[in-house]
Amino acid sequence: MEPVQYSYEDFARLPSFVVGLMGYDMLGVPKTRSRRILMRLYRFLCLASHSVCVGFMIFRMVEANTIDNVSLIMRYATLVTYIINSDTKYATALQRRAIQSLNSKLADLYPKTTLDRLYHQVNDHYWSKSFVYLVTVYIGSSSMVVVGPFITSLISYFTNRGFTYMHCYPYFEFDPQKHSVWIYVGIYGLEWLHSTQMVISNIGADTWLLYFQVQIIIHFRGIIHALEDYQPSVDHDEKDRKFLARIVDKQVVLVKLQNELNEIFGGSLLLSLLTTASVLCTVAVYTLIQGATLEGFTYVFFIGTSVAQVYLVCYYGQQVLDLSAQVAHAVYNHDFHNASIAYKKYLLIIIIRAQQPVELNAMGYLPISLDTFKQLMSVTYRVITMLRQMIQ
Repeated sequence: MEPVQYSYEDFARLPSFVVGLMGYDMLGVPKTRSRRILMRLYRFLCLASHSVCVGFMIFRMVEANTIDNVSLIMRYATLVTYIINSDTKYATALQRRAIQSLNSKLADLYPKTTLDRLYHQVNDHYWSKSFVYLVTVYIGSSSMVVVGPFITSLISYFTNRGFTYMHCYPYFEFDPQKHSVWIYVGIYGLEWLHSTQMVISNIGADTWLLYFQVQIIIHFRGIIHALEDYQPSVDHDEKDRKFLARIVDKQVVLVKLQNELNEIFGGSLLLSLLTTASVLCTVAVYTLIQGATLEGFTYVFFIGTSVAQVYLVCYYGQQVLDLSAQVAHAVYNHDFHNASIAYKKYLLIIIIRAQQPVELNAMGYLPISLDTFKQLMSVTYRVITMLRQMIQ
């Protein structure tokens, strides 16, 4: 018995859930009035806290006298680049009409029947457990960056040294001798919501990008399988040509959908690659300076998940690049020898179109592929080495 084949809505649950963690409803799913009000209030709190924290960060940087050591400089450099990265991705997520339009077009194209879904092997493209674990670990490790100072303070309290009132970000100054404990609670609440806004914006936008890219990949695989399995013949030439006409039309549609995807996410992809490399460099150097502390370990996890996040985007970019090119190979490999001349001319159209592979790109300048990932990691490693030598 075949397992139940996933629907289009099943694929959308994970990205919708992730962005929902910051109170943002990407697809405008109907909700009860009370739940809608609560989500809007929560989203407002996240955005307001984020704005307050960014304002304080800018104030501290202008003030400058509190940034008095290399460790803090690295910390602020990390925060600035991560905020730019996250806010860019949040701005991308705000293109809700464009995203909903692309989502609707891909939903119409999605295989409707169980047999069709089996043929397209949709279950093989569904979110893997490893991907879900990655998203969970990314959010968890990012949360630990905020929770870590509180845990350290608790450990200090139980080892009879007193509660140290540590918190995550260096924007706020808290003196337990002068300030009320409620101010500490308020600072922690601001930092938590600020972190939530940044982390979910970062991973949420990429999850939606991968969601759409996977859908396009499913259809390219479907085209390849259809061409490889089809047996044309002069005896049913009209049927054969209609089959190829559908393939050509679908190929054109997929190219248009990929272009729409690039228009929505291209800007954030370009800036994301640059800022992610910067974040990795500064976080790595900061971790080396801090040494073997709880904060250091949480940052190590954060670095690992951030690298995996970039790798996945580049991996799926490579997939669509390869599969769109493989369409030409599928045409060549399928049994067209008994087909009519007209059918073979149709094949040439498909081959010519496949000579320009469909690609995920950053604003048309930078194709996103595994080669991009390799270059990014190479540059990042060299910069980390240089910064470490400069500090030493």
